[in-house]
Amino acid sequence: MNRQFNNTAAFIPLWKKAVAVKIIRKPKVLSDKASELRQTKPEAVRQTKPEAVRQTKSEATRQTKSEATRQTKSEAVRQTKPEAARQRKPGKKKYSYRRRSNTPFRLPRKHERFPNGPRYRKAEPKPRQKQKPFFPPVSTEPTETCTTELNRGYGAGGTAGTEEEMASLLPPYTVLPEVSAREIMAAGLQLYLPRLKPLLRPEEVHQRLEHSLAGGQPLSVVRLGDGELLALAHDTVLPLEHARSAGHFLTAAGMTLPDYHARSILADAVRKADIIGIPFSRLPTYQGLLFPVLRYYGIDYGPLIFTTSTINYALHEYGFLQSLLRNKQVLVIGNLAEELARKLTVSMVHVAGVISPVNGFPDIPRVLSEASMHSFDIALVASGIPAVVICQRIATELGKSALDFGHLADKLISGELSYN
Repeated sequence: MNRQFNNTAAFIPLWKKAVAVKIIRKPKVLSDKASELRQTKPEAVRQTKPEAVRQTKSEATRQTKSEATRQTKSEAVRQTKPEAARQRKPGKKKYSYRRRSNTPFRLPRKHERFPNGPRYRKAEPKPRQKQKPFFPPVSTEPTETCTTELNRGYGAGGTAGTEEEMASLLPPYTVLPEVSAREIMAAGLQLYLPRLKPLLRPEEVHQRLEHSLAGGQPLSVVRLGDGELLALAHDTVLPLEHARSAGHFLTAAGMTLPDYHARSILADAVRKADIIGIPFSRLPTYQGLLFPVLRYYGIDYGPLIFTTSTINYALHEYGFLQSLLRNKQVLVIGNLAEELARKLTVSMVHVAGVISPVNGFPDIPRVLSEASMHSFDIALVASGIPAVVICQRIATELGKSALDFGHLADKLISGELSYN
């Protein structure tokens, strides 16, 4: 702007325009006493000023009490100036003391200050970067150092827990010097030796399987791990929610809780199986469930023949599995039966048939129907929890030998273990 604004207070922005605000001074209103004092001044002093100025001031002073109060500010300002001052210079625009608009002044609102347009457009969010796919490590098995540290920590914790438990059994204000908890347990165990239940060793299981294969007699070898025991214990020995939280893997193993029909079928298969593999561990979800479950279903474990639940690995480790399958017709059953059959075929095992997949307990009748169409000597079953029922029924209904193969199939397929 080229105009000069004199006697202005500020420039207030009004939508990109500058409006000058003029300082307007209110005329002085003299009291009666001040008017009398002014009249008492010497005549010479009052004559020094021009006549026009004295007349304007005297007239303005008289009018302030009556008519000047009713006049607007703009008229009062114009009267206080002489005629020469009120005349505008040539080429200069007349300055207005009024606002440009009769509307009251207001600051521009938010939508007026930031109108829609390319300059004020909202920034678009940046596109999300695609996450890189996660590739699990090649091997998730713990390293040798990690395994050593875990075993050391487990041993230290077990020793401390045993000593504290033994100390809690002592009478108050007594100690048992120079005797460890292990020595106390060994001495106390002598009282329970008559109640020990023997387990078949791997060579004994191998002999029974060889005998059944040579004579064409049925024999079923099943295994009870934490999955099978939780399946039997849900809503019987354990509450359903407890069994679900402890057995989150049961759906992948072929059983979704609750399944009371499958639970009863499984209990009947355990009752009729020839050799039952049970866990060595005395933890709550292993032997801590085994005998309460057997007691609940009324299964007397006295006449049952037990072996270890890892008998499948033991037969492979000692070479008994290879001698069992040599020159035999083998039926492979399970979700990975085709892959396992290829591995066995490469190792000179004659595979008589493959049945895959096994979709849980409802699929058991179909599996048995297909198995009856094959001519075989021994069946290797790797189908999770339903494998217990399939092995037992192959022996009782088809008169053949059956082995619960378990996760040994996965280790042979992956190459973690070699068949030979």
